[in-house]
Amino acid sequence: MNSKKHLIFQIVFFSIVIISAQLIPAIYIHKDTQLQSHILASIPNSYYINLNNEPISILYPRSAVPVIIEPLQEFIIQFKALPFDTLTASIETAYDPIPDTYLLAIENIHQEDEVYYATIQIPEDVHQELYNLTVTHESEGEIFSQTRPRSVSVKNDIDDTFTFIHIADFHIGDPRGLKENPKETIGWKAARKVIEEINLLNPDFVIITGDLTFGQAYPFEYSFEYKTCYKILQKFQVPTFLSPGNHDGYIQTGQDGLKFWERYFGPLYYSFNYGDNHFISINSYDWAKISRIGFSYLVFNWGGSVRDEQLQWIENDLQQHEQSEMISMMLHHNPIWDTTSDSLLKNGYQGREDLLSLIHQYRVNMVFAGHVHYDDVTKENETLFITTTTAASSVEDEDGYWGYRLVEINDGHIESINYKEPKYSIPSYKLNQDIINQYSLTIDNGLEQDIPFMKEFIVPQKDYAVNHGEIIQKREKENMAAIYVTGTINNNSKQTITLT
Repeated sequence: MNSKKHLIFQIVFFSIVIISAQLIPAIYIHKDTQLQSHILASIPNSYYINLNNEPISILYPRSAVPVIIEPLQEFIIQFKALPFDTLTASIETAYDPIPDTYLLAIENIHQEDEVYYATIQIPEDVHQELYNLTVTHESEGEIFSQTRPRSVSVKNDIDDTFTFIHIADFHIGDPRGLKENPKETIGWKAARKVIEEINLLNPDFVIITGDLTFGQAYPFEYSFEYKTCYKILQKFQVPTFLSPGNHDGYIQTGQDGLKFWERYFGPLYYSFNYGDNHFISINSYDWAKISRIGFSYLVFNWGGSVRDEQLQWIENDLQQHEQSEMISMMLHHNPIWDTTSDSLLKNGYQGREDLLSLIHQYRVNMVFAGHVHYDDVTKENETLFITTTTAASSVEDEDGYWGYRLVEINDGHIESINYKEPKYSIPSYKLNQDIINQYSLTIDNGLEQDIPFMKEFIVPQKDYAVNHGEIIQKREKENMAAIYVTGTINNNSKQTITLT
């Protein structure tokens, strides 16, 4: 979100940010390229072009658009590579002290233009976990490989009963959070805390609808903010799907934020399925380049835009998936609100009426948005338009707070979207954990609802029981074991979970 009333406040903090910028390392540009489609995802054809010339670059899956799959199911790895003689693919438990590694069976490979498509089958014995994907090939006697972290999520059962978290306005690099809590803004502690809480809740996946960065403080800041944001997101222990916001897409000091998005995260818009449920991720800052230019805090357009090419892709995607059990959209700017006030040139939300028409025509069930930094739920023509507050920036409601939204789906039907009626998301900093030792931790649930939890314990290899929970999975390697414990913590209570 950006508005005139914040301009003075932002300028006050400009000097603070400039001082901080002195600590920023040299400019870093990740050379990875854009993402393509697989059998359960849809990516616009425009992402097949202008790919970097690297020995190997995995286009799909990747951490911002992962694949969620069951054992024995197949998916398609899409990559660009030099001509090769041999190809192997493997997955390894993501960021785990005792990782499991599995070699993947390659069913077939074909090439279209410069992109290779390798059909992969997940082995039957793969544990339910989040994995890094590595693809290796030999070309003229040289070995090349690339790893996409957190890009493959294996689940024992994928059905129409599941949970996911909605986050908006993550805002790495944004100084406006100082107004809410200076201590938790420094070092982006608030964003890190949200991740810690969500990992404990262990949803099936997370969607983040824009403004992951700030892009308005100092020259060349996208080089730092995208790198830092990418690293922080790696702390998630569940799959994450991202869509861009206005702060992610400004053109400042010659840097195009949307190009950084494509390098670090992949496509600007795409869709994916979870079971029989279809999700469409939209770029609602789809302005022409000249309309995205800014000069530090001075930007001309920060409202919504969805242009004709993307609208046509959205319509085609909806036509192909209109028989889905449920259809959800994720984007930054809520299309039920015009954004004329979010433009110094008084440009309204481009394509808004056409997008709303598609939403109603194809009976989209839920639309998730951010941008305004407050909670709102509006029902219009049987569609729920759901806006979630910011995770770490300035809050725009008197009764607002930093938070995130838990969505519960039961047998293909919406069971819960609100922490409190009629619109409120879960406030962060109400769910805390204190690790006592490797066998024991205390969870303090300050929320007014019971919460499920999942925790992985890394312990010596033995037979264990657990109090206040259930052991659902055990992985062993050498003399160590990863024990997965689930349970429920009652509202406004504290519980110690111990392996014995």
